[in-house]
Amino acid sequence: MGVLQRFYAMLSRGEPADPDELVEVALVRIASGPMTVARLCSEGFHAVGNETFNIVTNVCSDYRILVPRREADGASALLQSFA
Repeated sequence: MGVLQRFYAMLSRGEPADPDELVEVALVRIASGPMTVARLCSEGFHAVGNETFNIVTNVCSDYRILVPRREADGASALLQSFA
């Protein structure tokens, strides 16, 4: 293995990403979070969400929207069309 191949191997990200791994596609206000998840699910995405806790205000203030990695681009595009 040459120097260039070792350099490229060192820069590589390793194993390919799992397409079923959940990734965050949006962070919305807590009031609109469940409705956004329901809309994504009605469009055929496997979306889930959970509340985030704000340590400064000591309350749940935001809602994370998660979808499988293979659906992230489509879900992001759909969320952009909502705005």
